[in-house]
Order: sequence, then C-alpha cells, then structure tokens
Amino acid sequence: MIPKRHLLLPAVILTLIVLAACEPLAPDQTPVYIVVTGETPDTLTQPVPTGPVAAGAAGVVNTPIPSDTPLPEATALSSPTPFACPETTGRVIQGAVPSAVTGGEITYYMYLPPCFYESLQRHPYVILLHGTGYDDGMWVDLGVPSVMDQGIASGTLPPMVVLMPDGGLIAELNDQPDGASYEIVILDELIPAVERDFCLWGARAGRAIGGISRGGFWAFSIALRHSDEFSAVGGHSPHFEPDNVAPEFNPLELAARANPAQVTLRIYLDHGADDYVGTNVRRMADLLRQNRIAHDYFVDPVGDHDMAYWSSHVAEYLSFYGQVWPKDVAALPSCLEPNPQ
Repeated sequence: MIPKRHLLLPAVILTLIVLAACEPLAPDQTPVYIVVTGETPDTLTQPVPTGPVAAGAAGVVNTPIPSDTPLPEATALSSPTPFACPETTGRVIQGAVPSAVTGGEITYYMYLPPCFYESLQRHPYVILLHGTGYDDGMWVDLGVPSVMDQGIASGTLPPMVVLMPDGGLIAELNDQPDGASYEIVILDELIPAVERDFCLWGARAGRAIGGISRGGFWAFSIALRHSDEFSAVGGHSPHFEPDNVAPEFNPLELAARANPAQVTLRIYLDHGADDYVGTNVRRMADLLRQNRIAHDYFVDPVGDHDMAYWSSHVAEYLSFYGQVWPKDVAALPSCLEPNPQ
C-alpha cells in the first residue's frame, strides 16, 4: 500500500504548476519554489525572493532572475542652427583714420552687407578709389549700396564690404614728396585700421582694389607693385599717363616689365568708346597681352568719361570683384579665428 503522503505529493506539484500558469507576475517578482523531494506539502518552503540570500541558509538554492532594465532613450544630437539674416538691406557708414602721411584724416564711406555684425564671419572687401574732382561719396552716388543690396538678395553678388576712401590732395600727386604717397596711405594707414576695427577677411584672398579715372591709376600702381596684397584689380576709365610719373610708380611701366609668373591678379579694364583715356587703356591692355598676363578688357560702344557711363556699369564692376568670393555667408572665415592666409 502506497503511503498517503506519497499520493499527495504529485497533486501538490500539479496544483503549483497550475497556479503558476494562472498568475503571471512581473519578471522581477516571480517567486522561486523549492521542492524538497519526499517531503509532505507542509514542508514546502515559502517563496524566496530573488536576490542575495544570507550565507548558511540550508535547503535554499538562490537562482537570480534577470530583470528587464529599460535602456535610456536615445537623445538626438542638436546641430548648429544655420545663421538666418532677417535684414534685406545693408548699411552705409562713415569713418575716418588718422594719417601721419597727410597730417589729417582719411575719411571714408563703407558699405556693410546685411547682418554684417551679427554673422560673426570675416567678409571680403574691395577698396574703390574715386576720380579727380570727386570725393569719398562718388561711389555712393553711383549706386553701390543699392546694387549691392539687390545683388546679395538675388544671389548674384557675395556678401562683401565696399570701402570707399577720400583720396584728398595726395591722390592727385604723381610725384612722391619725401616718400609720402597715396600708396602709403592705403597700405600702411587705411588697410591696417579698417582690418583692426572691422571683422574683415584681411588677407590677399579676401582683398581687392579698383578705381575710376585717377583712382584707376592708383589702383593699378598699388596692385602691380604689391600683387601679393590683392587678389584682383580693376581700372574703370583709368587715367594712365605715359609721362610725368616716376617709372617705379607708373602703371604702364610696371606692366611693361611685369613678370607673368609673379602677377597672379585678376585684372579688369574698361572704358566707353568716346572716352579720351581710351588710347592709354588700350596701351595697358597691349602690354599685359605681350607679357602673357591674363586680363579682361571691355570697350563699350557707347559711353564717355562721365557718371552716366560708370553708373550703368557698377553692377558689372562689383560682379568682377566678388566673382570668386562665397555667396553663402556661412562659408566665410570666422571672426572667432585668426585671418586665413
């Protein structure tokens, strides 16, 4: 005869299995039942929570139950928000730089593109020199600010600064009394001052120079003598003189003996068909061609040496200077880093 306690044991085990199937618990709360073989149901141990068990606990086998620990949600890395300029027009400011050469000040107008200060980017710039009988307001009167605004808005011009200084009496002098010249004013006084006070791309790649009439003479004289300082030079109805200018400062003489391996400037020349300066501008173009120095030379079939001609070509001039500069302000060098060379 089989003892009753042996008949009860299978029933108890079956009951426990059924209960376990009917009462699902959270993974970290599932009890572990320890069955001691040959004992009555009264000797079944109580559920033992998972986790460490005190040392020396007889008859208890601690089987840890892994719990599902939720992983932290992935956090998307924030990317810098592209700078968006809310301004549609730039601004024209006036300034002055003390000049030891002239004993006075170099006054200037400066066009700053929209959000110049807020962008924190180094802007390229062109120095535009005026002609005889005009002052630093000449290029403003020709429409530079409105042409720049329209060009930047349409994406045809880059966000660049236009610096328009007043040459005063010294810009009218061919000779160089006591070594003082307009060249020194531009290179040693004006450029260092504006690059110190404004976040400009102060390197050859970010700097250009050009001028109208007498300003074109100086732009070519300075750029051909210091082609390592400028990336481009333009002469718009430039007044080149074959005589009365020291050879070392005369643009025609400089072009005649220029080394094409050293003159890597982008060069632009233009005038109207009725302009009296045309003969010497053509001579400049011929000298550049003979020396195999690349340049652009345009003769408008209509036009004279006057404001009407120049104002009709301002957009072309600015397009030439800004041709290789980024149109996206974000691509410009940062004001927070040194000037790239």
